Amino acid sequence: MASGTLTSRILGLFRDIALGALFDRAVTDAWTAAFRVPNLFRRLLGEGSLSVSFIPVFMQAQAEDSTGVRGRNLVNSIYSLLLIVLGVVTLLGIVYIEPLFRLLLADDYVLSAEKWELTLRMGRIMFGFVFFVCTYAFYMGILNALGSFGLPALAPALLNVSMLVFTFMPPQWFAVHGDGLAWGVLIGGLLQALLLAVALKQRNYLPRLQTTLWTPEVKAVVRGMLPGLIGMGLLQFSTLVNLYFASSLPQGSISYIYWADRLLELPLSLISVSIGAALLPTLSDFANRGLKEKFQQTAEESFLMNLFLAWPAALGLYILAEPIIEALFLRGKFTVQDVKMTALILRVYAVSLLLVSCSRVLMPLYYAVKNTKVPMVLALVSLAAHVSLAPLLMRLWGLEGLMISGVVAAFINAVLLMVLLKKYSPGIRLSVLLRPAMKFVLAGAGMVISLQAYELLRVQTGRGLQMLALFITILLAVVAYFGLAYVLGCEQISRIRRSSPP
Repeated sequence: MASGTLTSRILGLFRDIALGALFDRAVTDAWTAAFRVPNLFRRLLGEGSLSVSFIPVFMQAQAEDSTGVRGRNLVNSIYSLLLIVLGVVTLLGIVYIEPLFRLLLADDYVLSAEKWELTLRMGRIMFGFVFFVCTYAFYMGILNALGSFGLPALAPALLNVSMLVFTFMPPQWFAVHGDGLAWGVLIGGLLQALLLAVALKQRNYLPRLQTTLWTPEVKAVVRGMLPGLIGMGLLQFSTLVNLYFASSLPQGSISYIYWADRLLELPLSLISVSIGAALLPTLSDFANRGLKEKFQQTAEESFLMNLFLAWPAALGLYILAEPIIEALFLRGKFTVQDVKMTALILRVYAVSLLLVSCSRVLMPLYYAVKNTKVPMVLALVSLAAHVSLAPLLMRLWGLEGLMISGVVAAFINAVLLMVLLKKYSPGIRLSVLLRPAMKFVLAGAGMVISLQAYELLRVQTGRGLQMLALFITILLAVVAYFGLAYVLGCEQISRIRRSSPP
């Protein structure tokens, strides 16, 4: 799953490089603002949230009926119900896009007439993506429950390919400059859903329409889905909070957050989202069979693996924030000032990486025992903290203050998830985490020392070979971290070697 995600994210990085180089900040701000709402549905549903209530019920149905009839009926009922809801939501979003964006964007943003009209136009085109990405998310949940993780993780690569193709199309092919960015999103959403539809058809699990919708099992899914979606939605709603506050700041602020967020999403999706999505079916199976010790052991191993991989990613992003932004984006219409502002946000995001990644791995522990209410309440608490702190910190530190407010909210959510875990599931023993975590810290210290090689290499190679200097530095850091981890006896090294594909 991580391999498929990595492919998709690398393509997404190329897309973002092209976006920054070929379009000015007015167009990138408009596209980012318009994409936030459909992208919210992608994050909310496409990264496993739709699965939190469906997978446990589906696996129970499969366990109680080896013929698979109950499982297929559940799939068909949920799909039929989902199509109705998605059709209504998509239609309403297209028709009422203007009042929706007036609610999400500050008055200062609306006063820029040209950018405002472009945002509305892009929003109408891209809102159809909601229908396709939610369909893709449901298909992904079915495949994950059937033990298939690689293809669902790879499918979003088609979205990025489509967006890349449309980004490089001649501007004169479209009625308005920037339209291609929006059409690339819509076509890409369709392609990724079609790819999973083919995979499900081969497994004889492609959903079909049926008239029987409200079965007892569908009720069980919906009962678990609503608080689960609200809980995940509240966490993802912070992106809309950031959009609102950033739209009141100088032009480019929305784009800077987007680019930093995309770089954060690379390790986050590769590590914690992949672990969390793969963890849910396994823990659901253990919970259904009453295997508490296996549940706890698997949860602890997964949490430690997340820390082991997220820790060096956070260190690297923080220390090399500006060199990474320079090497990737400093070309075309992406200026030195854009580099400094994006790097500033990326450093703050690097701090939040550990917190957010831990939360992504902890939440499946609640969902596996069919408890979706606690994560919902905790998400509400953290969101309230973010909304309350953001205006105050923005007055002190501007855009950086907005990002720091998000880090505080992420800290509150992660700590509360860990503290309350033992009460609602077999939990994670802190005593088991302490010794390995200390080894990770020591390996990270060695990695930090190795990262200092960048300044020396940059002086020696000059600006023309900056990318090479950065590559060598990252390679040294990887060798230092994993080498020290091996010397210190970190079990995660052997686990990675055993799980790697031949």
